[in-house]
Amino acid sequence: MNTNRIVNENFYDEYQYFDSVLAKRFKIEENGVVRYVKEMKNAVIDVRDVLPEWDLTIARLQKMKVRYDSLDNAESSFDDFQGKDEDVVWIKVFLTKLESHADPLSKYSKLEFTYKKRKKSFFQKLKALFS
Repeated sequence: MNTNRIVNENFYDEYQYFDSVLAKRFKIEENGVVRYVKEMKNAVIDVRDVLPEWDLTIARLQKMKVRYDSLDNAESSFDDFQGKDEDVVWIKVFLTKLESHADPLSKYSKLEFTYKKRKKSFFQKLKALFS
């Protein structure tokens, strides 16, 4: 059997499982990866300074979604080179992080952000005094 086919089949199966785990987490039927990325993109922009893996995780999830879709829609052959086994390893590590609540969204939910407030101008202070 072709090595590329084995790698792609492993990735395809692992991605399906990964997607279903994320879908269950969000209590939806399918597209758990898409929902996870959407939740990450809706987060406070300051999280990028606190969690350095934030943008890398979004990029990796989007890249894997494209790879999966090309295999799923038969745009690419399973016999063609699509990537390495490192995607499967990354998914397994990410699943372990999910279980231990160490994934980016779990970490994000534990953070507290203080929003910077602009100081009031002199006229706003005067207005507040006479209101």
